[in-house]
Amino acid sequence: MEVFPPMAIFNQKIEIESRKQFELIDITGHVDAAILQSKIASGMVLVYNPHTTASIRLNHKEPMLEQDIMKMLYRLVPLEENYSHDLFEMREQVDTNERSNGHAHVAAFLLGSSEIVPIQNSQLIKGDKQSLFFVECDGPRARDFTITIYGE
Repeated sequence: MEVFPPMAIFNQKIEIESRKQFELIDITGHVDAAILQSKIASGMVLVYNPHTTASIRLNHKEPMLEQDIMKMLYRLVPLEENYSHDLFEMREQVDTNERSNGHAHVAAFLLGSSEIVPIQNSQLIKGDKQSLFFVECDGPRARDFTITIYGE
């Protein structure tokens, strides 16, 4: 029976501030720094967002493309649509400071809450033009995300 050495695991919580209702925040530098701090040379990194109105995505960092992504999301999930989530008088357990943000929940649902990227030689294995983004769908807000690195 083959015995494998135990894997190292590193966790880090990062706090950020979004400045707009919809925003793609490049978090690649945070992930790169965590990989170096972890001293894990080979493995995987999971970037996870615990918020139901935000997302983590991997894509090309280019301002015109960011505008295209925003336009497409607003076309798929229009702000002016009537969302049942926003009918506070019909819902139970509504926080007193809750926002009308049904659109943001739906957009984040479509986008997903995490990305997993391989690591080799203490670096993310990604395309030259790829970046990791925290996608804010209901800002501006104080936010956080978790980086979990596992490997050897």
